[in-house]
Amino acid sequence: MKKSRRIYLALTWLVLIISPFPLIIILNRGLIDTPGHLLAYDLGVVAYVWWLMIVLMSTRPHWLIQQIGMPALYAIHGALGVMALIAATIHRFTSFSMFPLIKQTGNIAWYLEIFLLAYAVLFLSGWLVDRLRNLNRLKVWIERHLLNHQVTMWIHRLNFVVIALIWVHVHVIPRLGVVPGFRLTFDIYTGLTVIFYCWWKLKIGRYHSAAKVKNNVSLGPSMQELTLQFENNNESYQAGDFYFLSFRNAKGISKEPHPFSVASAPRDKPNEVSFMIHRLGDFTQKIANVPVGTEVKLEGPFGLFNREVKNSQDPLILYGLGSGVAPLISLAQQYAGLKQLHLIWSGPQVNNPYYQKILTDLRKKGVKVDAQVHRFTPKDLIQVISSNELKNANVIIVGSAARILYVRRKLRKLGFEKNRLMDERMTM
Repeated sequence: MKKSRRIYLALTWLVLIISPFPLIIILNRGLIDTPGHLLAYDLGVVAYVWWLMIVLMSTRPHWLIQQIGMPALYAIHGALGVMALIAATIHRFTSFSMFPLIKQTGNIAWYLEIFLLAYAVLFLSGWLVDRLRNLNRLKVWIERHLLNHQVTMWIHRLNFVVIALIWVHVHVIPRLGVVPGFRLTFDIYTGLTVIFYCWWKLKIGRYHSAAKVKNNVSLGPSMQELTLQFENNNESYQAGDFYFLSFRNAKGISKEPHPFSVASAPRDKPNEVSFMIHRLGDFTQKIANVPVGTEVKLEGPFGLFNREVKNSQDPLILYGLGSGVAPLISLAQQYAGLKQLHLIWSGPQVNNPYYQKILTDLRKKGVKVDAQVHRFTPKDLIQVISSNELKNANVIIVGSAARILYVRRKLRKLGFEKNRLMDERMTM
């Protein structure tokens, strides 16, 4: 990680950690109680404000992601959730009230926080499922038979039920009503969070683009190429970026945003963008049915890959795993002939005639290409990676989170330093 990104990451954590302090200061100045009871109240405030910060981060602030990257944002999101639950748990077991409504609202919010964190750990993060194969199989089975993308989004919205319960919880505590300025400041925190979330949800922000489906072509049994034409010719993206797409007025497909990596090069298609989509989940399987002319909203673009490639003079290895090759093809097409590039790709799609044509074109433009259906073993990698690349090359790895972690371990054993390996997996 570059120094500038480390600085922004440290500043982000600093702001999040101190965000509850104004409320804590107001509370401690206006409430007379024992130090132990004040600490219990303070921890409740900390848990609530951090939960608000979690909701704010779910809006994916473009300016922040462009500085620290989406993986770092996801990691902060998850870690802050754990910290908030710890603070809330201590608050629950060190506080006492005789009022039923106070206890009930607090307890229900606490149970919901436990459920949401457990759900996030299993389904939205890779802390466990990326490292435990059997747990990952259980997750896939549950998603396939019990959950879909729409249900997932509604579960995520339970965060607002937690916020509403805690808001009521605070407003029915008589002692807090006599603390000058506390409830007003508390309501300002809550109101600004809800307003900002609604502002983002209604797509009022500047980082939303409009496009229409230009082409929607099958590339085989499980692959689809989706090409969008921007309605505003001034829209721009960088090679290797990704967008969150939501389809409008398309029957049978959710309007909720879903992330897809760019597969086209902006120097070839400045006014349109293409995606190579692996049809696996309930959402992606329906994309083949989206007709030409459908309106699409794009949130983004996001991504740090292009910045890393553009500013580097070192050799670059683009390591693709299965359908994760899409953003690497975008980068290879953008910088072919301009950078020393080596595309390493394994996956069943390698033999697809469409991809074979792309690989052939890249070779003609000077990109070194090694592609095979089966995974590259350490022995294979020693054969295809030159000594100069082993010593100097930066590596961008794209694929499923579990396989990225596996490849990172393999490359580290071959001698690649940690700071020369980069990925943007969407789990922690």
